[in-house]
Amino acid sequence: MCESNVFLKKQDGTETLIMENVAAITPSGTDTFLLKGLLGDRQEISGRIEDINLMAHKIVLVAI
Repeated sequence: MCESNVFLKKQDGTETLIMENVAAITPSGTDTFLLKGLLGDRQEISGRIEDINLMAHKIVLVAI
């Protein structure tokens, strides 16, 4: 499987898990992404992509 966990990094450097088992990320506007989960769940989040590590199954978005 190729799902990843998405984290939101705040200004103080802390990372918060936003969603697990994300199967797809679709841009839905300026600095906005629609996260689509393996089981059909969806969540829209604002941020900029800081890091995508497919080997670690981890995606980090920076809060804006």
